[in-house]
Amino acid sequence: MKARYLTFFSYIGTRFRSSEKLWLKDKRNHPDPESVQGMIEIGLLKLKSLNYPHITLSSRTDGGVHALSSSAHFDLERYGSKIYEPHNISYLLNKFFYNTNTSIFVKNCLRVPDNFHARFNAKSRTYLYRFAVLKQGVELPENSSIASYIPIEEWRRCHYMRLRGFDIEKVKEGAKYLVGYHDFTTFKKFDKLKENKQSRRELKSVVVRPGAPLVTSYSSVQEQIWDHWEVEFKGRAFVHNQIRRMMGTLISCAVGKLPPEEIKVMLQVPSKHSWYTFIQNCPPDGLYLCNVEYDPQELIYDADATSTTESQIDDELSDSE
Repeated sequence: MKARYLTFFSYIGTRFRSSEKLWLKDKRNHPDPESVQGMIEIGLLKLKSLNYPHITLSSRTDGGVHALSSSAHFDLERYGSKIYEPHNISYLLNKFFYNTNTSIFVKNCLRVPDNFHARFNAKSRTYLYRFAVLKQGVELPENSSIASYIPIEEWRRCHYMRLRGFDIEKVKEGAKYLVGYHDFTTFKKFDKLKENKQSRRELKSVVVRPGAPLVTSYSSVQEQIWDHWEVEFKGRAFVHNQIRRMMGTLISCAVGKLPPEEIKVMLQVPSKHSWYTFIQNCPPDGLYLCNVEYDPQELIYDADATSTTESQIDDELSDSE
């Protein structure tokens, strides 16, 4: 019997090339342990389903980007009238990730309608960018590396910067121009193969707020020299590199390199030529996918709506491992 599942999971993206699997022509079933998608598929192979468990991600992230809650759907087919129990799938995957020292954690798994699509059924996606700047009046030796002052707990988890004259109010002012339905061509990574693909998206909200360091008491001295901030972006979809390029633009505003109102012009004239080369694309370290939102009604599996009959399976997975 065949069933479709939706899983919610978290991951630390530092070790992965990307969340999406590297596709090879005519070899879709090849293992790819360097991607989040590939590792989940490798874990699902432990179930020995009749089909190859292709994962369809709701959101694609670059290497180094983290996820507090992402999602994906997949189909599993089993002999007879029984299906794989969702909570057993979660248990097997988490056991596999733990044993292989893989930074992925499955939060939940549920059966969904056969026509459900993790990507296209998503109503919104929320991203968070974490960064820290030196507090006003704090001076570090010019010949010292900034890495010497970053708490080890925050390694590749937050973007630390040594900037002079940083004004968070200009970040908030510039963020107001980004909200709404715009053509974000200026803010996407240029790809000649996709240059004609439309880039109109709705950015529902941008929230700038104080953040906090993820450190232990032993790092208390180091954390006192930094101001931590978070910028939350919510929208249904984003173009490639949009958030990291928007963050780079907002930081340029904060240090006086770009007037905040110039962001309005960058949106009104959507083109790669409207991008200022002095704007630095922010690194992936501080970017987190926080939530993928669905209509709860669309997640409900209705047995009466399908011609097949649902049947529970044993709690043990010994016959599948």
